[in-house]
Amino acid sequence: MYPIINKDYCKGCNLCVEVCPKRVFEKGMEITHRGYYAAMVKYKEQCTNFKIPNGGKPLCEICWLTCPEHAIEFKED
Repeated sequence: MYPIINKDYCKGCNLCVEVCPKRVFEKGMEITHRGYYAAMVKYKEQCTNFKIPNGGKPLCEICWLTCPEHAIEFKED
């Protein structure tokens, strides 16, 4: 599993960048269609949840819990 940011919801607060203990996210450089600099996933393989098998419970969801816009989702490889 790895995190993705839904740019339709992200407002560029960058809380995910600040709270991630593994430094998976970084501040965005591209303006979304809503006019925000959405955060981006830079190092998905550093995510604590990256090597969890299909159907496994995520170990860390700090970014997901922190995001006020619910813009972070986890996808399986």
